[in-house]
Amino acid sequence: MTLSFVLAATLAATGSPVDASPPAVETLPVETVAEEPPAPPQAPAALTLPKGTMVRLMVLNEVNSRDHRAGHRFVLRVDEDVKAGPVTVIPVGAKAWGEVLSAEGTGGVGKSGRLSAKLLYVEAAGQKIPLEGDRQSKGGDNTAAVVGAVVGLGILGLLTKGNNATLKAGEIINGYTVDDASFSMPAMVAR
Repeated sequence: MTLSFVLAATLAATGSPVDASPPAVETLPVETVAEEPPAPPQAPAALTLPKGTMVRLMVLNEVNSRDHRAGHRFVLRVDEDVKAGPVTVIPVGAKAWGEVLSAEGTGGVGKSGRLSAKLLYVEAAGQKIPLEGDRQSKGGDNTAAVVGAVVGLGILGLLTKGNNATLKAGEIINGYTVDDASFSMPAMVAR
């Protein structure tokens, strides 16, 4: 049987023409959904360095009881990065300041000098972060030299002086933050 015979038979039986083409398939519109990349994790707007965080400082120039008096300020430098989480907020090399509280020079009869100093603050990210910490120093006694001088020079040997108290260049002093310190992320990124 041929296709035309089948079509003619179908037409005769139904009385309507037969469409030999395949039925139309309805196509639905396809919506394209653009996948958005996942949002990057939000960085905190500020970092906080907690109260009591240790800041390791190094004395840059010798401070001694012979040349310095109460009120003299001296410079230190940060010797180790200070971090808030994974971010360095106080880098190595940042400046810090200390102040001499009292200084007594040497005296006769081998009296040694005394020096007392405290930490003031460290400079980081455009702010001054107060620190606490202090250091006392006493010069070495010169008793043996006094005895030798008295034996050799008599009573004039009592004028022999002791040693000065010093904070030596390169000496390490640990300071601690007085309060929580906040750092804004833009300031940290700009560094």
